[in-house]
Amino acid sequence: MKRIALIAFILGVVLATLAYFAEIYDWVGLQEYLTVGFTGYVLIISAAAYYMSSVLVEWSAESTSWEA
Repeated sequence: MKRIALIAFILGVVLATLAYFAEIYDWVGLQEYLTVGFTGYVLIISAAAYYMSSVLVEWSAESTSWEA
């Protein structure tokens, strides 16, 4: 699952970058590129949320680290 989240993160960065360049250079069909950029942002946020939640699950499993 971490590999899928990493692929989603990289794909999201690529899509967001494509939308950024489309906005800078005024490419034809700007609205479609902005939709692709929004999809990229969703992928980035989803991958980051998965990684953060997996880290929290791993930290909560380590009971000796916070026991007195």
